[in-house]
Amino acid sequence: MAALALSSKGVVPFCTQNAAQRRACRNCRVITRAALDPSAALAVSQQTAAFAAVVGAEAIFTGLNTPSTTPGRPTIPVTLAGIAGTLVGAGLISQGDRVGTIGCAVSLLTAAFLMTNYIGRVKDTPFDPNDWPGAKAWPAVMILISFFEFAASFQGALDGLSMLRQP
Repeated sequence: MAALALSSKGVVPFCTQNAAQRRACRNCRVITRAALDPSAALAVSQQTAAFAAVVGAEAIFTGLNTPSTTPGRPTIPVTLAGIAGTLVGAGLISQGDRVGTIGCAVSLLTAAFLMTNYIGRVKDTPFDPNDWPGAKAWPAVMILISFFEFAASFQGALDGLSMLRQP
């Protein structure tokens, strides 16, 4: 018994039988679906790697331009943990399949971790009316960028999970 499936090669038959019946069926082809679409995996891994670069650049820029006694200044351990988690996620995403879905989850959690860190930095940074746009500007922008990374990783994870559920 064969059914039809839509693939990049058009409509192709795939076998809906169990393993013993499939061996006897000569007209059936089994289609293996990737858990994460390769083009989506490439896009999400590139965005994740770019996010890691932005996190590092912001920490270096803010760290060099902010006195060490100022509250809300980036901390090295948190920044390095965020960069490491993001790069591990990007590496796993680039593998595709189920590993890519796990990489999306790692990137998702890392983006959420960094987003909460940036929210804390905005709260801790003192307001100075003479300084425009102010010391809170960089952490506030990084909250937005972290949200974009969170959304991209979430979409990649949903894509990977939906491909795993299909027959």
